[in-house]
Amino acid sequence: MQSNQKKITLEFDIPDAATPIWEYPRRYNTLYGGRGSTKSWTVARILSLNGYLGPRRILCARETQRSLKESVYQLLLDQQQLLGLDGFYKGTKDSIVGLNGTQFLFHGVRTEDVTKIKSLEGVDDCWVEEAHSLSAKSWRILVPTIRKENSRFYITFNPELVDDPTYERFITKPPKDCHLIKMNYTDNPWFSQVLDQERIEDYERDTTPDKHVYKHTWEGLTLPAVEGAIFANEVAKLYEESRVRPLDYDPMGRVHGIMDLGWGVMTMVLAQRFGNTVNIIGYHEWVNKTYDQITAELREQYPDYRWGKIFMPHDAAHRDPKTGVSHFRVMETLGWETASVEQIGIENYIEKGRRMFGNVYVSDSCDRLIHCLRRFKYKVAQSNEDKKTGVEKDDYAHGAETWCYTAVVADELTNDQIIKDPYRGFAGAYAG
Repeated sequence: MQSNQKKITLEFDIPDAATPIWEYPRRYNTLYGGRGSTKSWTVARILSLNGYLGPRRILCARETQRSLKESVYQLLLDQQQLLGLDGFYKGTKDSIVGLNGTQFLFHGVRTEDVTKIKSLEGVDDCWVEEAHSLSAKSWRILVPTIRKENSRFYITFNPELVDDPTYERFITKPPKDCHLIKMNYTDNPWFSQVLDQERIEDYERDTTPDKHVYKHTWEGLTLPAVEGAIFANEVAKLYEESRVRPLDYDPMGRVHGIMDLGWGVMTMVLAQRFGNTVNIIGYHEWVNKTYDQITAELREQYPDYRWGKIFMPHDAAHRDPKTGVSHFRVMETLGWETASVEQIGIENYIEKGRRMFGNVYVSDSCDRLIHCLRRFKYKVAQSNEDKKTGVEKDDYAHGAETWCYTAVVADELTNDQIIKDPYRGFAGAYAG
């Protein structure tokens, strides 16, 4: 392939699949797929050629970057050397500069001061590498910052989860002015025998359902959960068995609320049980809400529900030091029947939660709950990744733990006793 430079002709190669982003680039130029596809290699070449053909200000961004070693700095220098442009470009301590004034700048969106990122409005091209890790907040900062006339984004990533902000923004609902190109190792004409042997060995050692780790790594498919997620295989099976589906309230049964309490955060699963099956028909998260506000919201949103019990963690029995009243008592004064979730320890909670996957259906409206289950992980010691030190107490823990609490109280999710002991077969379903 030849550039359109008039004075000097440069010959360079990129995979055929990627030629549209060189020949007629758009506002968003997205390359996604698995390992060995030359996505990053391709963008490094295109941006280096663009910077050679005319002075450009190019931002190389990622979610976090503590040093240049975590950036595409070295990849760019390597490709510039292969293109014969190492005499044109020079690496400095924090950038790469061209003889014509082209600049490559390197920043982590989350690790930089927001005002510093927003000051980069003169950028011509923005390359977002490992874009799957960019948060929704980072995209909200970055997109309006790159606003120069005819400015462009180059986005490269291997998709991780279908509900990641980058996946939703560029694959589920891509912008109108967007190249969306999937590239895998099969699109790489220079794919080496060494990499191919690694690929084959990865396939052979993958024991996950439907080889989903291999397919993520080499074919660019999404994972059912983040790598190392506690319930990764269970979430995969939940979808394989079509247990996430439209699911409505059944007036033949009662709706029970199962809660988790945190610092300023409360979560609740809304569940019904029929025979051996738990139906999760709703999920809520509240931040800095009082019990009376939560009560008003639930009763307004679900006026026809026949409510059962509200199950709360055992520590809801603690009394508020200001009022001397427990959380249980507060809910009871608001008209709820309450019950306690037995304290059985985190590993037993997790085991109960794991077993419930085989006896549950989840409403497709509970996307936030699934979002949490996909990301629920153990915390590990920095010095030893095999040593678990509890679970990560992040934004996803409350939802996942509420799932586990639901499993613990499954036998207590009773309805009106119209039929004699209709739950007899359910008694041992969650026995540890």
